[in-house]
Amino acid sequence: MAQCKLTPHEYIQNSFAPQVAILCSEDADNLCLKNNLRFVELIQPFCRLNNEIRIADPSGNTVPVRNLRVVFEDMNRRPPQPTLGKKLLSEVVSTTAWDRPVTRTVGASGTREALELELQPTTPWFEAWRDTFLQVQYPSDHEFTKHYIACIVVVASTSDNPVDQLTRLSQYLHQQLHQTPARFPKWFSPNILKFYLLIHDVTAGDLTKSEQIFEQMTTSYGSSNCHLLQINSRHIDQTDVHLPDPWSQFLIQRASCDPSGGSSSEASSGTGTPREDVSGLPSRVTEGDTTDCCEPIHPLSPSIPPIDEKNGTFDILPGVEISADVPVMVNRPSLPTSSGHHHGGCLTSSDVDRIRIFIHEFCVRSLIPHVERQIRYLNEVVTNRSRSKSLLSATRRWLVGNKSPGSATNSVIYSPEATELQTRRLADLCFMFGLYEIAYSFYHTAKNDFKSDQAWLYFAGAQEMAALAAFMQNSSDYPKRYLENSLQTYLTVCKVYNFAIRATLLSSEVLKHCGEYGEAAMMFIKLTSEESDLLSALMLEQAAHCFINSQRPLPRKYAFHMTLAGHRFSKAGQRSHSLRAYKQAFQVYATRGWVLAEDHIHFTLGKQAHHLKQLTEGLEAYNCLVDQRLKQDASSQQSPSQQMTYVREFINTFHQYVQQEWDSSTGLPCLPLPLIDSQGTRVLLGAPQDPPTNCEWTAASHVSLDTDSSINDRWFALERELVGASHVSTMVFRPNLQLLTSDTPNTQSPVVPVNEPVLVEVVMNNPLAVSLTISHVRLFFTFEPTSNLGASDTPVLDSSCSEFTLAAGAQERVRLELNPVCIGKLLIKGITYKLSLTPDINSGTHSGSATVVIIEGQQIIEVKGPRLNNTSTEKCSVVYASDKRLEITVVPPMSRLSVTFHDLPQILSCGELCCRDALITNIGPCPINVLKLAVSDPNHVYMEIKEVPLSSENIIALSESETVDGKITCRTETLTLQNGVLNPGETIQAKLWLHAPMSPGAFDVELLFYYETPSSSGKSRYRLLRHFSSIYVERSLSLKVTSRVSQNLQESIGHQQENNGIYSYTSNLVIEALNSSEIDSSCGSYTVVGLSGNSKKWAVVPHCNLQGQVLRSGESCHLCVKCIQYQNSENRGLIFSQLLFGSYQVPLKSWWRFSLRERISLLHLLADPPPPNPTADHIPAPPTRAQQDAKHINDANTLDMVVTLLWKGERGGHEIWGQHSINMQSLGNTVVIPCSPLSQAGEEEKPPVRIIPETSPQLLQSPLPPPSKQKHLVKVSAHFPDSMEHDFVANRLCSLEFELLLHNCSACHLTTFLSLCSDSCPSSNGSVSNHVYSPQASTQLLYVGGTIRKVSLVPWGHSKVLVRVLITTPGTYSLGVFSLTALRHDAVKDKSEQPTPQMCQLQTAVTVRQVHRGDQHLAHNA
Repeated sequence: MAQCKLTPHEYIQNSFAPQVAILCSEDADNLCLKNNLRFVELIQPFCRLNNEIRIADPSGNTVPVRNLRVVFEDMNRRPPQPTLGKKLLSEVVSTTAWDRPVTRTVGASGTREALELELQPTTPWFEAWRDTFLQVQYPSDHEFTKHYIACIVVVASTSDNPVDQLTRLSQYLHQQLHQTPARFPKWFSPNILKFYLLIHDVTAGDLTKSEQIFEQMTTSYGSSNCHLLQINSRHIDQTDVHLPDPWSQFLIQRASCDPSGGSSSEASSGTGTPREDVSGLPSRVTEGDTTDCCEPIHPLSPSIPPIDEKNGTFDILPGVEISADVPVMVNRPSLPTSSGHHHGGCLTSSDVDRIRIFIHEFCVRSLIPHVERQIRYLNEVVTNRSRSKSLLSATRRWLVGNKSPGSATNSVIYSPEATELQTRRLADLCFMFGLYEIAYSFYHTAKNDFKSDQAWLYFAGAQEMAALAAFMQNSSDYPKRYLENSLQTYLTVCKVYNFAIRATLLSSEVLKHCGEYGEAAMMFIKLTSEESDLLSALMLEQAAHCFINSQRPLPRKYAFHMTLAGHRFSKAGQRSHSLRAYKQAFQVYATRGWVLAEDHIHFTLGKQAHHLKQLTEGLEAYNCLVDQRLKQDASSQQSPSQQMTYVREFINTFHQYVQQEWDSSTGLPCLPLPLIDSQGTRVLLGAPQDPPTNCEWTAASHVSLDTDSSINDRWFALERELVGASHVSTMVFRPNLQLLTSDTPNTQSPVVPVNEPVLVEVVMNNPLAVSLTISHVRLFFTFEPTSNLGASDTPVLDSSCSEFTLAAGAQERVRLELNPVCIGKLLIKGITYKLSLTPDINSGTHSGSATVVIIEGQQIIEVKGPRLNNTSTEKCSVVYASDKRLEITVVPPMSRLSVTFHDLPQILSCGELCCRDALITNIGPCPINVLKLAVSDPNHVYMEIKEVPLSSENIIALSESETVDGKITCRTETLTLQNGVLNPGETIQAKLWLHAPMSPGAFDVELLFYYETPSSSGKSRYRLLRHFSSIYVERSLSLKVTSRVSQNLQESIGHQQENNGIYSYTSNLVIEALNSSEIDSSCGSYTVVGLSGNSKKWAVVPHCNLQGQVLRSGESCHLCVKCIQYQNSENRGLIFSQLLFGSYQVPLKSWWRFSLRERISLLHLLADPPPPNPTADHIPAPPTRAQQDAKHINDANTLDMVVTLLWKGERGGHEIWGQHSINMQSLGNTVVIPCSPLSQAGEEEKPPVRIIPETSPQLLQSPLPPPSKQKHLVKVSAHFPDSMEHDFVANRLCSLEFELLLHNCSACHLTTFLSLCSDSCPSSNGSVSNHVYSPQASTQLLYVGGTIRKVSLVPWGHSKVLVRVLITTPGTYSLGVFSLTALRHDAVKDKSEQPTPQMCQLQTAVTVRQVHRGDQHLAHNA
C-alpha cells in the first residue's frame, strides 16, 4: 500500500469526525456569494482546531483532544442517487492527478538481484476515491457517527427581520428533529445542540443594528449559543486576485442531475480531504417542507442493479423517490469553480481571523459542553438499564445458546431508546471526541449484547469500532481478530459490501501502521469480484503496493497484482490508470527474458495509450513490440499472426502519430524495423574498375563492396612499404583506406576526390516472421562546402533503391551511391525509407479493398571503433575508439589509374612460367608523375616495362645492373614513365611475369599500384589500385639435387690466359627429376630441356653432351653435371651458366630473372619489423686473424648456387615452359622440392627432455667451423711415370722419384703435414693397399728420405714436394699411400688447435717391369 498523506490515526479521526448541520438563510448565503462562496464553503478551511482542547469523561476527568475536526454540512444534503454515486466515484478517480514516480531500490534476497523501480510514492486517486466513498455513504441506523450532533442556524443582519427569520428556521429544524418516522437528515439524538449565527456585512450593513439584533438573540437563545460574525470588510471593486485562496482545495465540483438522470463531470483537488461543494443548498428554506424522503441506497450496495460502466449508462434505482418539494443539494447547479473565479475576494485577514474565532467559540463554548452533558446523561442511562437487563440477557443466552454469525439471519429490530443502541450511541460519542478508552469499553459491551441478540450487523459494527478504539488508544496492542471477524461478517452474513469496504479501508491503515503488509494485501484481495471493476482495480493496486512495501519486498507479486489491476482499470474505463498500472508492472518483467509477458504488457500499453490519444506513449509501446534490439538477444516467440498484428498496429499508430503530433520541420521520425546493422556498414570511396570491352582482357580487381576485409593487413603492409620507399617521414603510418568497414582503422576522416562516387552498403535484417516491403531507400546526409567557389544547389547527387520485399528472417544488403560535385565535408547520418506490410499479408486479414498503410521514417547509423583496452582507465570502463568512416572529406580532382591484363591464366603447373600483357591507363583528369608497384611475392611475380633478354653464351659474368633481381630487399619497384609523366588518357604497356610456386594449391597474385598526382598533398598525396587473382597450381615435377665434392683438381676458368692458373677442387651435381603430376592433370608429360646455375664463383659444365628427357607421369631421370670455380677478377656480381640440351631454345626471354629472384629472402609480409639494433651506430673492432681464417674456411665450403632445371610441356594445344630452381648453399647438401609434407601430429617422436646437458658447455666458443668443414682445404696432385723397367737381377733396389703438388683451395694461410709412412700413418681411408694388383701381394715399396714433411701453403697457393721410393720386386704400385693434415699457419704455435686430416686420396698406379737382359736402360714416360 502506498504512503498516504494522513497517518492512520488522522485518517480514522477524520473518518469519524462529529457532524454538524448548517441551516442557512438565503440572505446569509448571498452575503457569502460576494466571495464566490456559500456559507458552508466559506468555513471549510477552518473546520479543524489547531489548539488543544479538553473534554471531561463520565467520571469528571478531563482528557486532552488534539486537532479536533468538525464536519459542517448542509442540513438538506442528501446522499446522491446510486447512478450519480457510481459516476462520482469513477470520475473522482479519473480526474485526480498524481505525482511523479520516484526511484526506489528494492533490495536483493536469495538469487534475486536488486531492482531499480519507479514507484508511486502516493496514490491520490485512491485517497480521493476513499474520501468520496465515505462521503457518499448514507447514515445507517446501526451506528451514529454520521448523524448530526448539532445544527447551526445562520441568518444575515441585512435581512428585513432577522429575528423572525431565526424563529421560522428554528421551527423548521424542530419539525425535522421530531418527524415520524425518522427520515433524512439523521440526528444523533432529539436533543441536539442548536447554535445561532448572525452574519454582518461590514461594507454594506449597519454594525449598531446588527449588535442590537445580536442582543435579542442572546436574550432568546443564550450567549453561549449565539455568535456575531463580521465579514466582507473589503469592497467588491477592491478585490485582489493575488491573495491566497485556501478554499480552492476544499471545493469539489459536483455533478448536478437533470430530470433524465444525466450528470456533469466533477473534479477534486488532490490535496487535503475533499469536501462536497455545498452550493447545492436551497436558496431559502420555506416553512412546511416536511415531505417524506425515502432513505437512498449506497452506490456500492449489492442490491443495486448492474450498471454498464463502459457505456456510461446507469439504471435508476427502483423504489427510491425524491420529493420535488424538498430541495436536495446534489440537484442544484454548482457554482463555477474555474481558475478565473477567485474566492474570498472581499475578505481581509481580520475577517479570516473572525471566522477562526467563530469556529473555536462554537466548539469550546457550545459543542464541547453539550457533548459532556450528553456523555454524562447517556452514561447514567446505560448504567441504570444494564443492571436490570443483565439477568434477562443471561437467561436468554442460556436458553438460545451461542450461535455463530453464519447460523441465523439479521432480523433484530431495536427501538431508538433501546439500551444496546444507547450504549452504541455513547461509544460513538466518546470515540468522536477522543475518549477512546471509554469508547472501547462501551463498544465491547455493545458487541456482546448484539452478539447475544444475534444482531449481526450491529455486532460487526461494534466489533469494528472496538478494534479501532483500541488502536487509537494503544496502536501496539489491539484486537486484530476483531477487524478480521467484522470484515468476514459484513461479507458473508450481512452482505453489506459498503461497510465491508469501509472496514477494509480502515483495517488496512491499521495493519500498515503495524507493518503487517501481507495481511493488509489479503484484505484488499478479498474485496475483488466480478461485479465492480473499479473497486477490484483499486483493491488489487493497493495489494500490489503492500507487497512491494513489505519488510521483504515481493516484486513479482507486486507486478502480478499490478497487471491484474491494470486489466480491471481497463474494464472499468479507466484507461489512464490502466496505462500507469501496466507501466509499473512492466518494470519487474523487463530484462527478465519473459518475452511473452513483456509483449502482453506492451500490447496493452499501446492499446490504452492509443485510446487515450497519447500517441507518443502508444508508439513507444508498439515500438518495444517490434524492435528486436530491445529483446536482449531473445528473439520474438510470438506466432507469425500475432507478430503481424503487432506490426500492423505499430504502422497504424505511427501513421497517426506523424499526421497529428510529429513536427515535420525536425525531419522524419525513427523506425525500429528493419534492424540496421550499423557496424556492418561498408563505405567504398571511388568507383570500381570498369570492365573492358574485350572479353580477353581483365580489369584489375581493385576494391569493391564485396572485398573480403580479412586480408586488409596484407594490403596495408604492401602500402607501408610503398609509402616508406616514396616518402622519408617519421610520422605514424596510416593506410589510405578505400573500403572502410568495422575491421579497418577509421580514426581519420576518409578522402574522396570530387565527382567520384561514394558507395555505401547498409545491411537490413528482418527479425520477425512477417515479410516487410521496403521502398525509396535513400541516404540521409549533410554537406558543408569549404567555399562558395563552384557551389551548387545540389552539391551531392544521391540515388535511391527500388522497392523490394524483405522476407521473414531475411537479410538484404542495400547499396546506395552519393556523388559529390563540390569540395567540402560530407557527413552520412543514416537512411530514410518507406515501410509497409506486403499486400498479401494485408489482404489476408482485411478485405481485399483495404488500402496498404505506408509509413516513412529514418534510422540513424551509429558506428563505433574497437574497444580500447590500453590504459587502466580504459580497462576499467567501456571506451571505444572513434570511427569516422561516415565523415568523408571531398577534395579537388585527382588522377585515376586503370590497369587491364590480357588472358590471365586460371591454372598453372608447379614452376610454370607465364608472361601476360598489361595496359596501364590514366583515366583521371590529372597527370601521374610517380608510378610504383608492390608485389606480395616478388620471388614469383614481377612486372617490367621493357623485356631484358640474356646472351646465349654458356657462361656469363653478369654485371651489377643485371643482378638486381637477385639483390631485391623490398617488395616495391618503380615503373618507368615516358618523359616522367603519364598524362590523362595516355597508356603504357607492360609485361606481367608469373612463376608458379613449387607447392601445389592456390597461387595468390597480389599487386598494389601506387601513383601520385603532382598537385596533391596531405591526405590525398597518393592513390592506390589493387589487383588480386587466385590461380590454381597443379603438380608437375619433383626435384632432388645433391652436391658432391670431387677429389680431382681443375684449373679455375675465367682468365686462363694468365700463366699462373689457379687450381681448385670441383663439385658434382646429381639431379633427379620425377614427374609427380596427377593422372588427370592438364599437362601429363614434361620434357627436361636445360639446366642453369648462378653463383658468385661456381659455374656448371657438362660431363658429356646431354639430350632432352621426356618424363611421363611417374617417370624420373638422373642428370650429373660438374661445377667448377670461376675466378672473377673484375669482382662482378654473379656467374650465370646455362646448359640447353640438344637444340632447345627457351622462347621466354626473361626466364633467367626468376633464377636470380630465387635468391630473394624477405621477411614474411605480415611479420613484425626487426627491432632497432642498439649497436647499429657502433663501429665494431677489426676482426681477429682467427675470425678471418674462419670466414675463409667457410667460403671454401660454400656453394651458393641456384640450380635451375628448365622444362616444357603442353596444355590445351599450347606449349608451356617452366623451371624448377633450388638454392644450394653448401657443398655436400641435398635439397628436395617440393618439400615433403610434415608428419601428422603425434606421429613424430618427440625428443626426450634432458635435465642435464649432454656435453658440458664450452667456456669459450671457437670461431672456427667444425673439422668436418675443414677436410677439403688442401688437395694433392702427383707427377709420376706410368711405367718403368728395372733389372732387379743386377740391382735389387729400384729407385723412383716423383712430385707431389699440394694445392691450398682456400684464402687461408695453411701449414700442412705430409706423412709418407704407411705403417705408422695410414691413409685417410685406411683401406687402400700400396700394392694395387699382382699375382701375389707386394709390400716392397719403401719411402726414402723424410717421411713427415711440413709444408707452408699461402692462400690459393701450391707447393711441390719431391718424393723418392724404393721398389724391390716387379709389379704395379700405388703412390697415394700417405696422409695429409692441415692447420692454420697462425695456430701452429697454439697447442689448443689440432691439425685436421684432409681428403686427399690419389688414384695413382705405376708399373715396374723386369727388363730383359739385353736392355740396359729404363723406359720413362714423360
